[in-house]
Amino acid sequence: MSEPTYRTADQHLLRELDGADEAAAYFGARANELRDSQLAGDSLLPGWTRGHVIAHVGYNAYALARLMTWAETGIETPMYASPEARDAEIEAGAALDPGSLHFLLEDSQQQLAEHWRRMDDAAWQARVRTRQGAEITASTAVWMRSRELWLHAVDLNSGAGFVDLPEPVLARLLRNVEKVWASREDAAGLRLRPAGAEGEHDGGAPAGAGLTVVSGPLPELAAWATGRSQRLELLEFAGDGFNGGAPGPAPRWL
Repeated sequence: MSEPTYRTADQHLLRELDGADEAAAYFGARANELRDSQLAGDSLLPGWTRGHVIAHVGYNAYALARLMTWAETGIETPMYASPEARDAEIEAGAALDPGSLHFLLEDSQQQLAEHWRRMDDAAWQARVRTRQGAEITASTAVWMRSRELWLHAVDLNSGAGFVDLPEPVLARLLRNVEKVWASREDAAGLRLRPAGAEGEHDGGAPAGAGLTVVSGPLPELAAWATGRSQRLELLEFAGDGFNGGAPGPAPRWL
């Protein structure tokens, strides 16, 4: 298969696109490893089977393709008609037979990739809105897709863990989480420090200086921060308002 070609010369964006391709290949491999009988098994997301996760990832690609249409044409094309419509299509997708479910994943990824291959720089810089209402450039959706794929590859509960994800992806996830927490009153003082990092995520400020610092191995820290793990014994916790013991569940970030 020939390498995909894009109309942009922006080297940062090209690296982002390569990263999204890598993430799609990883998720696809994890999904394809599952036997048909395993699709109805529990994922790591409460109330969702593995089929729900695969359906969600597929419909997320179609939703992002709609945002790319918006960016290309200037005609507002939301990701989803409504939260209820989003939930309904995931439920319907999870009920598909295995062959149809895998087709959904492959077809949706292909449609999104086709948009990305033909978009020019003007389209990449066009402003669109996420389902949460945030205004972003279309180029931002590339990392959104990568993040979705890496996280949900773990959520498939098929053996992949955060330790298997690339370290730059994990570090970027922590920055995303901290950015969201910084905007929320209940989590603004919470900082994440991978073991061995010298203040990379907290500006070097010590615990107790208005901050609470959670530190631990990068994979375990990313799993905790994104709500995917309760392995809190692996983490250190110090700072204002902390009275000893392990931290509770991480605050919501999405």
